[in-house]
Amino acid sequence: MSIFKGWPTLTEIFFGKAKDKKVVKKVAPKIATKSKAITPKAKPKAKATPKSLATPKVEKKPTKKELSKLTKIQLEELGRQKGIELDRRLTKDKLVKQLHKAL
Repeated sequence: MSIFKGWPTLTEIFFGKAKDKKVVKKVAPKIATKSKAITPKAKPKAKATPKSLATPKVEKKPTKKELSKLTKIQLEELGRQKGIELDRRLTKDKLVKQLHKAL
């Protein structure tokens, strides 16, 4: 193994690096053909069912596990949205218990 690997040779120093010749590939000419017009397919419209119109969406009560994933600030904001005032000075576990009990 040579320690001079990657170093320029004397001819490269005096005459510069030999430039690589570009290889040009010959490509067969394309034959013009008639292309079929692509028409966009219409998406089917969703039909409203009487069942979906009759049942109102009911918000489910969040579990303690879901509430514990939130921060104290997020818990306080959620409580305010529901009309519950929480004290952030309490621990997060106590806030979760209060909020879950009130919801």
